[in-house]
Amino acid sequence: MNDFRLWVRAGGVVMTLLAMACALMVAVGATVAAQGAPVSVEGQVVNGTSESAGVAGLAVTLHMQGAESYDSRETDTDDDGRFRFDGIAFEASLIYAVSVRYQDALYGTEVSLANGTPPPVTLEVYDAVYDQAVIRVGSASLLFADADRTTQSIAAMEIVKIINDSEFTFVPGTGGPMNLLRFGLPPGAEGLQVDTRLLGADIVQVDRGFAVLGSVPPGSHDIMFTYSFPYDGTEATFTKSFPFGADSLRVLSPDEVLRVTSEDIGAPGAVSIGERPYQLIEAADIERGRRVNLRLSELPRTTLADRLQGGVSNARYEYVAPVLLALFLAALIPFAIVRRRDKVG
Repeated sequence: MNDFRLWVRAGGVVMTLLAMACALMVAVGATVAAQGAPVSVEGQVVNGTSESAGVAGLAVTLHMQGAESYDSRETDTDDDGRFRFDGIAFEASLIYAVSVRYQDALYGTEVSLANGTPPPVTLEVYDAVYDQAVIRVGSASLLFADADRTTQSIAAMEIVKIINDSEFTFVPGTGGPMNLLRFGLPPGAEGLQVDTRLLGADIVQVDRGFAVLGSVPPGSHDIMFTYSFPYDGTEATFTKSFPFGADSLRVLSPDEVLRVTSEDIGAPGAVSIGERPYQLIEAADIERGRRVNLRLSELPRTTLADRLQGGVSNARYEYVAPVLLALFLAALIPFAIVRRRDKVG
């Protein structure tokens, strides 16, 4: 039960919105189905790792999650990895899913019962590996979204695409904290929010940042996080570490928020998103373990009027729905960016 609830929460805002959308669609079209005969859920667990161990005798769980309720049923796979649940009374207010735990990793998927018995479900599992060498970062995007002169803080958002090209699932934790999925944060960072769809994921604080406690199966997986950090004066140095490297790096900021430069990865270019001018620094082939320094300048300073207001300021960045910011950045970089010919000097 705990695994499923962690899985539902793992996506944070994103998963919540998806669950709401799913529940709405079910409620609209499934009134008759709710009164119909019981349905079945069947499927098969298969191992995607070559020359892998068998999948017989694994415990498969059927989850039934409501807004304020939870129930589950369990069965074991047969010699071919097949499983079946019969006599399920469909309720439109519930979300249904099946999951299986194999070699310390959790696998699962949602199933729709709105139209009766669904097609057979396939749960693909992989043998576990505990070496970070199978993990790399495909792309890393960093957005400096706002600089609040009253609180003297900068709001930032990052989207990291974790890629596992192997045919094994990486399971973190063995070998100490250095073998975790770690992400660095600047000194004094606060208001951290993390969104990921890695199943069973949890977030823990580590030295100079946080770690995602979740297994990483083959494929690509996005991790998005937002936070704010303090600055003093009109300039600051932002240091970003890349323990897994990065195939590509994008650093973006609106022109009116701050000016970003870097001697490590090159000068910024001028881009437009809609009618708004931005600065964009792009780099490729960031090696594992590298640290990149960014110079943030032209930061707003607190005025006497700000001090007299005693903390009255604009809405904090962390209260803006991070899923909207993720869609903004993912959709507009690099597809909807229109470059201007001039460069930021």
